[in-house]
Amino acid sequence: MDAGAIQALIASLKTATEVAKAIFDMKTNSEVRSKVSEIQSALLSAQNSALSATTAQFELRERVRELEAQLKAVNDWEAQKSRYCLVAPWQGAAQAYALRESLSQGEAPHLLCANCFQSSRRAILNPQRDKEGWVVMVCPSCKATLYTGFYDVGGPLYAEGYLEQAKN
Repeated sequence: MDAGAIQALIASLKTATEVAKAIFDMKTNSEVRSKVSEIQSALLSAQNSALSATTAQFELRERVRELEAQLKAVNDWEAQKSRYCLVAPWQGAAQAYALRESLSQGEAPHLLCANCFQSSRRAILNPQRDKEGWVVMVCPSCKATLYTGFYDVGGPLYAEGYLEQAKN
């Protein structure tokens, strides 16, 4: 609970207690009515303070849940990120992230968009043909286009395969 809300709650309850004590010391009906009204006011104030504190606590719990979810997403991305390696699959300037076979966990080879990868997103590049028939790789997420310089690129390889090709 918020410290200010707790202090307000304590102050309201203290006032209600003092008014209740004063009622016992009264002699006339009008004084009793006045003090009962004061008690009701103090109790209402205490109730409002308790409600405010509960609302603040609920909001803080929601924020903690949001932050925990964000932290989990970052940790999940870090685990995913380590499974990929930046490669130049077509011996040119175009680069993409390829899945490492050693960390594939049975997943088929594929290439990820370098732009999306830097934004902590996995977007698999899709081969398409341009007007002249060249194969281009297109990101379905950010719409980036990678020119391969080939009419046929074959299927995707694991990162180790692209690294081996680069050596030859």
